[in-house]
Amino acid sequence: MRLLFVATNHMKDSMPPMPLGLASIIGQIDESRYQIQVLDMMFCDQPEAELIKICSDFKPEIIALSIRNLDNQSYLGTQYFIPGEKKIVELCRSNSEATIIIGGPAFTVSPSAMFQYLDPDFGVIGEGEVVFPELLNCIESGSDFKKLQGLVWKGAGGVMHNPPQFISNLDELKLPRRDFFDNRRYIQEGGMPNILIKQGCSFGCLYCDGPFTMGSQWRTKSPETVVAEIKAIQKDFGAQLVYFNDAIFNYPVDQARAICQAIIDSGLKIMWVATVNPAYSDRSQLELMRKAGCVAVSPSCDSCSEKMLKTLRKNFTKAELESCLKMLEEIEIRYLLWLLIGGPGENRETVEETISFLENRNPMMLDFCVGIRLMPHSPLFDIAVREGVISADDPLMEPKFYISPEIEGWINDYLVKVCARHEKWDVKQR
Repeated sequence: MRLLFVATNHMKDSMPPMPLGLASIIGQIDESRYQIQVLDMMFCDQPEAELIKICSDFKPEIIALSIRNLDNQSYLGTQYFIPGEKKIVELCRSNSEATIIIGGPAFTVSPSAMFQYLDPDFGVIGEGEVVFPELLNCIESGSDFKKLQGLVWKGAGGVMHNPPQFISNLDELKLPRRDFFDNRRYIQEGGMPNILIKQGCSFGCLYCDGPFTMGSQWRTKSPETVVAEIKAIQKDFGAQLVYFNDAIFNYPVDQARAICQAIIDSGLKIMWVATVNPAYSDRSQLELMRKAGCVAVSPSCDSCSEKMLKTLRKNFTKAELESCLKMLEEIEIRYLLWLLIGGPGENRETVEETISFLENRNPMMLDFCVGIRLMPHSPLFDIAVREGVISADDPLMEPKFYISPEIEGWINDYLVKVCARHEKWDVKQR
């Protein structure tokens, strides 16, 4: 059976993100049974023409589309991508007789609405490494697929979907097949090979649907598996810098320390970047991270106002954030900051508190993001419904944002003026 995988994302933002999820799914496919080709649209000059050509030349029997982004999550310059994804599905239909399967992070956000709009044959929500090969077996054998976890299909009563599957033992997965992608091009254009060292999230940030889409329990890879994956990336692509793209690297604390120690003990010479939670960033841990090759982190703070940290349900205080940033500067680990401006109760006082706090800090990059993209199954969704920002039945396939009415009308001009004083500060407007 001929399988065509298409990574549809072409949004680079500050760096082109490698399609790790799709590479991981491909890694679980038995190549003795299937012929595999991949079209990565990130670097396509004419993606539609290239899709038509590969359909004509390869004649796929299955086309699997991975959709990374619904939109660019920018309130000030919104770009909505799903109409473009529909065109890709239509091109597949008109140029191939293949069964079309869609998945990816964007599809998992709003599967029923997206399935209805895009009209594929099947969809997969959540982690597809197990269910996708099972679905292939069902399609090939003609057997019943309706009990597969994470599967979406159209039944007699409309769009149906089963709950996603959360893979309990991540060490059992085979390594991602990064070789199907132009890794050197990603690196040349500012990207980094990315490694997932755990799944799930036990935190409850106000705006995030992670505990629902990924599960609320941490599922971790062993340090040995992480080291083996880093070694494979270095051997295959000569990468010297990687990104641990977990929601948070330094929690659970014991796992983070064990991974750092395993990297040190292995003798690996690697630099890496990760996201950290200031609540668990003590000096000994940060020093161990530095020794293991950590060169930059993103403290997941979102705001520097005591009030807004509580509102956004961050589990650390302004004092803990300040202590974390000071230690990073002293230990010489660079840090990047992304600030979410406009949550419930945000006002001039909280914005000015954040700016005042940041004036004495030295980030390597700082981005302000005005407005918060609303996500289903997040606590902010319920607030937005109560306040009449959205209706309770809105699937949020199309971008909707929460922004405090107390900052509308003046916040953009204010932040642009503030950023003009700082070379490394910027306001996200696209």
